[in-house]
Amino acid sequence: MYILLLLFWIALNGKITTEILVIGVILSTAIFWFMCKFLEYSAKSEIVFCKNFFWGLAYIVVLVIEIFKSAIAVYKRIYSKKIEIQPQIVFFDVDIKNEFLRFILANSITITPGTITVDVDDNHFCVHALDYTLADGIEDSVFIKLLKKMEENCNG
Repeated sequence: MYILLLLFWIALNGKITTEILVIGVILSTAIFWFMCKFLEYSAKSEIVFCKNFFWGLAYIVVLVIEIFKSAIAVYKRIYSKKIEIQPQIVFFDVDIKNEFLRFILANSITITPGTITVDVDDNHFCVHALDYTLADGIEDSVFIKLLKKMEENCNG
C-alpha cells in the first residue's frame, strides 16, 4: 500500500524530481502510519496481499479457463439431441477455514456455467450441476487447490 501511495503521488504530479519524491515519501509515510494506527491496517496484511497477489492472478486465469470449458460443455449438452442431461446434486466438504476464501469458492462454482452453489454451511458445500459430468471432481478441483495455497500464505 505504501508503494501504491507513493506511485499515486508521482502520477498526480506527472514527473519525478527530488522535491516531489521527498514530499511523496513523507506524505506516503504519514498516510500509511495513519492507516496502521487508526484504520486497523497492518504491514502483515500487506505482506499477505503481496504473497497472494500472484496466486490470485493464477486463480482468475484458471477461473476464466474453467468458465469457457464449462460453457462449451453446457452448449454441447443443450444443443445435442444425443446427449441426455442428468442433473446431479453434490455434497462435499472442503478444509478451507477462511470464510472469505470459502465465499470465493462458492461464487466461482456459481459463475461457472452448469453449476450453482445451493448451500454452504461452514465447510460443507451443496452444489447442483446440470449434468453429472460437470460435477465430476468438484470436491478436489483446481479452485480448491489454489484457495488452499492462498490460505497457507495467510496463516504462514
